[in-house]
Amino acid sequence: MTELKAKILLTGTPGIGKTTLVRKVVTQLMNSLSGMPLSGFYTEEVREKGFRIGFDVVTLEGDRAPLARVAPTELPGSRVGPRVGQYAVQLASFERLMRRSLTPPTPKSPEHRTHLVVIDEIGKMELFSDEFKQVVTKLFSNRDNVILATIPVPKQRAIPFVEQLRSRDDVTVLTVSHTNRDSLDGTIVKALKSHLHTSMSE
Repeated sequence: MTELKAKILLTGTPGIGKTTLVRKVVTQLMNSLSGMPLSGFYTEEVREKGFRIGFDVVTLEGDRAPLARVAPTELPGSRVGPRVGQYAVQLASFERLMRRSLTPPTPKSPEHRTHLVVIDEIGKMELFSDEFKQVVTKLFSNRDNVILATIPVPKQRAIPFVEQLRSRDDVTVLTVSHTNRDSLDGTIVKALKSHLHTSMSE
C-alpha cells in the first residue's frame, strides 16, 4: 500500500463497518498518544423495538443529538425538514452539536497545533447544512489538521462536495470491505501517528 496522506477518507457500502473502524483507530491513538488534541463526531443508528428509526451524531466525549428520524406522515402544507429517503434531517440539532464537536481545541503549546479531526460522516444528510460544508472546507484547508472521515460510496449521481474532497492532493481514499475491515486499523493508526507532531509522547 502506498503511503497514506494526512487526511484519510474511508468509503464503503452501508453497514460494512466504517464507523467501527474509525472508533478502533481513535481508541488506539488515544491510548498511544498522550495529550493528543482531537475533535469530531460519529454517526450512530437509533433503534426502537428492533427497528431503525433514525440516526444520532455522537461527539468523541459521548454527547449526542438527533441527525435524522423517520419522517411522520406529512399533512398538506407541513414541513419536516430536508428528506433523505424515509428520514427527515434535523438540521438545527445537528448543527448545534457539529459546531461544538468540530471546534479545534486550544493548543497547549505551539508544538501541539496539529490535531486529529474525526468526521463520521460527510454524507447526504449532513451536507444539507451549509454551515457544515463551510466548517469541513476550513478544516481540510488547514495543513496542520490530520483528518479521518467517512464518505458514502459514489452512486449514479455523485455528491459534488464529496468529490471535491476525494480529488484533493492531500487526501487518501480507502475502500473498506469484508476482507480488509479487520486489518486496516493498524495501517491507518501508523499513518496518522506519523503525521501528528512527534512532540506528543508515543
